[in-house]
Amino acid sequence: MVNSSNIIPPPSLSEIILKTSNFDVMKDWYKIALDMEPFFTRGRPEEVSWTKSQQIVFFKLYGLYPHAQMFGIFEVDGTEKKVGINPGLHHFQLAHSNFEELFNRYECLKKNGIEPIEKWNHGVMTSFYYEDPDGNQPEMTCMNFEREEDFRAYFGTKAYKNNISGVPIDPEEYIARYRSGTPQKDLIKIPV
Repeated sequence: MVNSSNIIPPPSLSEIILKTSNFDVMKDWYKIALDMEPFFTRGRPEEVSWTKSQQIVFFKLYGLYPHAQMFGIFEVDGTEKKVGINPGLHHFQLAHSNFEELFNRYECLKKNGIEPIEKWNHGVMTSFYYEDPDGNQPEMTCMNFEREEDFRAYFGTKAYKNNISGVPIDPEEYIARYRSGTPQKDLIKIPV
């Protein structure tokens, strides 16, 4: 049943946990990808908890208490990267405040040998999809609109209705156009 009285506010995304048997490689990859040190790391305990986790690490992402956003990695013995389509996490999104933050992240990751496997102007947002060492797909993104009402209005446009995925982009060309003065509103336009 939908809460039509709006007495209970909607929850915010507060935590994403990946499980891996490749703990150190995953931890190091995310230290580079997020450009931050974890705020908490636990080594292998003497006894495994109900989560079946061994080593764990937490990164504090954006968010104001009590709605802080956390990203974690749990080492779970027996977890293996599988080939093919399996149930579970499809991808997760890590939002940036603006184009400059997203583009700086892209350049930092590229310098460290990490490049996106997919690059899209979705119309409503611009996204670079990466693949971590276990095959998870973190989507680094930012909204294409400064105001929420413009973001919401885009879903009613012909451009969105005709093409909800958007268009693939070349990050180097896209970033160069933006930094050479192409207004954001022109850069994000998707042909109808």
